[in-house]
Amino acid sequence: ATSQRQLMAMGPSPGLRRRWLLAATIVALLALPCRLNTALVVAESAETEQAASQVQPGALEQILGSVETSLQPLREEVASGHIVPKFGEKADGVLSDAVKQAGSAGKEVEKVVDAMLQSLFLQQLVLLRQQTAVKFGKASRPVEAVSQADQLFVTQAEELKRPGSTWSYDVDRYALRAVLEGAFRREAAYADEHRTAARSQQSTVEIISRLQGQMENLQMRLQHMRAGQPWFLSSSYRIPGTPITMIGRFQQGRASIELNLAADRDPVTAEAGFVRGVGPANLGVSANFGF
Repeated sequence: ATSQRQLMAMGPSPGLRRRWLLAATIVALLALPCRLNTALVVAESAETEQAASQVQPGALEQILGSVETSLQPLREEVASGHIVPKFGEKADGVLSDAVKQAGSAGKEVEKVVDAMLQSLFLQQLVLLRQQTAVKFGKASRPVEAVSQADQLFVTQAEELKRPGSTWSYDVDRYALRAVLEGAFRREAAYADEHRTAARSQQSTVEIISRLQGQMENLQMRLQHMRAGQPWFLSSSYRIPGTPITMIGRFQQGRASIELNLAADRDPVTAEAGFVRGVGPANLGVSANFGF
């Protein structure tokens, strides 16, 4: 017990002290980055609060209102169906002016104004796609027309795009190609159907012409046959005691029967007056029946 009291009175040994000092140093070094990060976060929060405090109340609304006023003529031009020339450069100028006026709140203003400008960009892409489709929709060479339309669309769309932005025109570009290719396929199918109908009509005309030729040849043969047989049969018979005479004929495949009522040949009666001369015996009547 006496020796333990003596050791406690003497204190820790020099080696033990060095170990304690090394451990304390390591702990302090490990805690230093946490303190630095905390200090940086506090500093950034302070700078943000200071920047926000520098923006006057209503300044953002005033800046956005000014942007809205500058974009109104462009909106009216797009609404009338026209594309704004060099819209990308104009949009970049509008955005730059708004960011400068916003000062420390430029990032927030940039997002809002960029969305407003992108809306006009997308509306003009629709107009550009429609105009390009109308321009190349009736081309005689579909493959070349699609390629030329794509190049023209990309060139004009690049002028509409704001430099340095993430705006994209790929959707409208591929939609334009799909519209043109679909139109050319429909026209090709229609042309094939038209050619098929024309060939069918031509075949029908040829068949009708052939039939007409055959009918004409047959008619000519019949005429030659009739011309080679000029003979005909004819016979007449007068019924005794009556003025009726029957005549029968057969010529070129046609038969006919003729009935005649002859006038009286008595000269006394024939030369009588109108009242006494007109009677059944002095009237001539003829009837012809053919089959």
